[in-house]
Amino acid sequence: MSDRNTNTIDQGRRVFLKSLLTGSALFLVDSLTKGPVVAITRTANAAQAAIATSRYPRYQPKYAPGIGFPQSVASGDPTATGAMLWTRVDPAVSPGLSTDKVDPGLVQWMQDPASSPNEDVIESIRQGRFVQFEISEQADFSHIVLSGFAPIYQDYDHIVKVDVDGRLQPQTTYYYRFITHSGHVSRTGRFQTLPATGGPVRSARFGYVSCADYTNGYYHAYRMLAEEDLDFVIHLGDYIYESVGDPQYQNPLPDRQIHLPSGKSKAFTLADYRTLYQTYRSDPDLQRLHERHAMIAIWDDHEFANDTYFPAVAPDDSPESDPSRRLTANRVWFEYMPARVTFDGTQSFDRSIRIFRSFTWGDLAEFIFTDQRLYRSAHPCGEKELGERYLSSGCPRMNDPDQTMLGKEQKAWFLDRMKSATALWKIWANEVQFTPLKLFGQYLNLDAWDGYAGERRQLTEALKKAGIRNWITITGDLHTFEANLIHEDYGNASDEQAVGVELMVGSVTSSNLKEMVQQTIRGSISGSNPLPLSAVKQMLADIFGPVSSMSEDILDKVIHQLSNLITMQNPWIKRFDSTTHGYAVMELTRDKAIWRAYAVSSIQSRDARKSLLFECEIPRDQARLNFSHG
Repeated sequence: MSDRNTNTIDQGRRVFLKSLLTGSALFLVDSLTKGPVVAITRTANAAQAAIATSRYPRYQPKYAPGIGFPQSVASGDPTATGAMLWTRVDPAVSPGLSTDKVDPGLVQWMQDPASSPNEDVIESIRQGRFVQFEISEQADFSHIVLSGFAPIYQDYDHIVKVDVDGRLQPQTTYYYRFITHSGHVSRTGRFQTLPATGGPVRSARFGYVSCADYTNGYYHAYRMLAEEDLDFVIHLGDYIYESVGDPQYQNPLPDRQIHLPSGKSKAFTLADYRTLYQTYRSDPDLQRLHERHAMIAIWDDHEFANDTYFPAVAPDDSPESDPSRRLTANRVWFEYMPARVTFDGTQSFDRSIRIFRSFTWGDLAEFIFTDQRLYRSAHPCGEKELGERYLSSGCPRMNDPDQTMLGKEQKAWFLDRMKSATALWKIWANEVQFTPLKLFGQYLNLDAWDGYAGERRQLTEALKKAGIRNWITITGDLHTFEANLIHEDYGNASDEQAVGVELMVGSVTSSNLKEMVQQTIRGSISGSNPLPLSAVKQMLADIFGPVSSMSEDILDKVIHQLSNLITMQNPWIKRFDSTTHGYAVMELTRDKAIWRAYAVSSIQSRDARKSLLFECEIPRDQARLNFSHG
């Protein structure tokens, strides 16, 4: 082969791999016979046209829906003209394609319907190493609006990711499914495209969740959220927990234990992290949520390791950087989340992936998602749990603007997105508590924005100076429901001076304050605590003196008193409830935002009910919280 032809194939391989890393499974590549590959784009149309040719088989459903697709289906990152579609095929159904075995430079999707991919691709489709996807506006698929073939990526845990952005109509509900050569058909998924960018929109309705330790309880909140009438769902992180049974940390329910291939109690290897996602996504309630609504997701710390910070340090496991483990966690998140992000395993852990991104809902709302783990500084006062990270008196570095949560590049991007947003509402998907949280002069949690107070003030001052209004921050992480006012200066804060609001959602299953107090008093371990039990024990001793036991009635009174103390000493916190689990729903209109927080009655039993915990309105152009319930 000539040097020119070799270079052409090598360039084709690089383009193919780059496109794989973006999550796109459909390609438009200039013919290699015309010289180097110079164009590549999504082309579901070409795939659909190719299906109609006699050279391709038409996959037909033969089995009951769901067989062969152990993690069901998911959609995410919707646009006005498409979404990311995701599934995973059981390796026993199809071996899939290996990018090491198939020459990527020969994969061609020709723009001309009269042309077709080369024989290697055709043969791979005939062998069942691809899946066929179908999209319809009818749940019974009586009329297919888009169809095509997508590779099953053997090297990426047999996942399929299809980006159909640019192929569908705005603000339309679509159904989708995947079919294998052998006739296995997935369950049906559903998603809604966004309104046309910048177009007039009257309302939007979305739900959001965070912190879902599989081992600690049942996913009733996911099931109930799936049943809501929503445009999409936001996940604020801790979608999985790297820990599965550390005796100092978790006490799994008998039927929700996870055993990692490494035999360790925390994930460290590629197989470990994949086992976590495979197990979590096998849950029927989480599957139902993904089948019913498109999800836009970011991570927090437990997708890698607790309280992580740059450069890939997991302080509970080692003070040393572990870039290989971080890169592995990034890769598996990319594999399993239906997100329109890139991943390049040849890059350093912090350059391999970028999950901060934004979405617009017509002229009504801009949604801005940030990453508060990959680039953040170490904890300002030290890494010891008690007295440095938690229940800390603070230290000067907290107030240094160079003590960063976002990193230089992301901070500039965030401020630019907020300032340039032309939509009415600016919704910031933020992982950890933004407003201060203190008790008797001590900071409860310097893993949150209190540990980065200088940068917090810098952001708030910049947004206030820019005249940003209708700014709502949605937050997870603390396993608590909160409704807070955001201020430029919390030392001289009055309600009238608020510049935004923060609305925190409680956890799906991870332990809340009430459960942590129960653990402390009873000497038991639950799971996924947002604060170390040593900090909770010290906090109780400081307030009530040594406590060894108490009845359930007394426990409720203690929790109530703690909540009252928190709201009294943090007057910007208008509601605080850390006794339950659940989810939140927000409705945006031209005049107001309406926030509803829902509690589930139990995560330990198979049955649960939901109830309205809080309801409030945020009037247009006013940083106020008007409560009608709770």
